[in-house]
Amino acid sequence: MKVLRLLSVVTLIFALGVGATSCNQVKDADIQNAAQELVSANPDLAGVTVTVQDQVATLTGTVSDDSAKAYAESMVAGVQNVKSVVNQLEVVPPAPDYTALDATINAALPDVLKDHQTVTATVQDGIITLNGEIKEKDLTVLMEKVNALNPVQVVNNLTIK
Repeated sequence: MKVLRLLSVVTLIFALGVGATSCNQVKDADIQNAAQELVSANPDLAGVTVTVQDQVATLTGTVSDDSAKAYAESMVAGVQNVKSVVNQLEVVPPAPDYTALDATINAALPDVLKDHQTVTATVQDGIITLNGEIKEKDLTVLMEKVNALNPVQVVNNLTIK
């Protein structure tokens, strides 16, 4: 009887010990999946990847601003069982949209170039590129008119006669 009781107690202690230690064994892959799901649900964090090793989450990729970078870090830090977060996100602002500026410049160019028949101009991303030929005495007037359109830059490929 004593042997049976001793065996039962030892089995119970073993079962409790296994149960207690297995609860603490959280897999990095499970933490990573939970963190990545949170990040993936936010369209502002589309360029962010989460990896987890030894319950330390590492964020890599790009975001558009510092607030998105901080938000991603705080969101992942809140995931259960994440001990710490290494934030290696790079802030890359989106490229400016010059569509409206290009349209405004293109609308005004015919008037600017009407007195300069041998000059052509193209506009892309706010940059005016001048091509063709011009007399030296007319160059200053043309450049003043072109600069009055407030382009980002003027590329002068004109040949001066």
